[in-house]
Amino acid sequence: MTALVKAPQPPKYPKGGLRPLLPAELEDESVFRGRLIEGGSLDAGTLQGVSFEGCLFREVDLSGTHWNLVRLADVCLEGCDLSGAHWKEASLERAQISDCRLMGMHLPGARLRHVRLIRVAAPLSLWLGAEAKHLWLEDCDLTEAVFMDAALAGAVFRRCRLSGTDFHGAGLDGADLRSSDLAGVRLGLRELAGVTVEPLHLLNLAHLLGVRVEELDAF
Repeated sequence: MTALVKAPQPPKYPKGGLRPLLPAELEDESVFRGRLIEGGSLDAGTLQGVSFEGCLFREVDLSGTHWNLVRLADVCLEGCDLSGAHWKEASLERAQISDCRLMGMHLPGARLRHVRLIRVAAPLSLWLGAEAKHLWLEDCDLTEAVFMDAALAGAVFRRCRLSGTDFHGAGLDGADLRSSDLAGVRLGLRELAGVTVEPLHLLNLAHLLGVRVEELDAF
């Protein structure tokens, strides 16, 4: 029997509501707490060592941003565009990303703790060497995304499209891929060890065992 997987802890906002944050306020090595960033382009370009705590990003254009060592704790991103963004060694803790575009986003060396992605379009995104605990993805498009050498033990993928998704070298022990589309997923026997799949997935994974699945013709 598969162990019950607990969903990630949700973000916690500070009491007293959220105050608007203007792009002009952003600068390196800053900490922003209890702020609302809504609409338009953040136009932040490159940022270094910035922390967002208890913040909400709503329908913000973050495409093409280059952020290094950014930290997001107790943060929600709703309806944002992060296509082509490069966030190197980002840290996300108790973060929820919903209805966002992450096409071609780079998150090398990301640290993910209690992170939930819902209805996220992230084809061609790169998560090289990411380290995740309590990661939950549902209804996400991860076509040809790359999770090579990522630590994804216990990660849950619900109703996700994993066509061409590359998990080579990833640690997936305890991961749950049930209900996701595994046609064309890229991984080996080592990565499959300890992963939970559905019986119908075995046809997609049979080639890893070196076997051929064919129906017997009726005579």
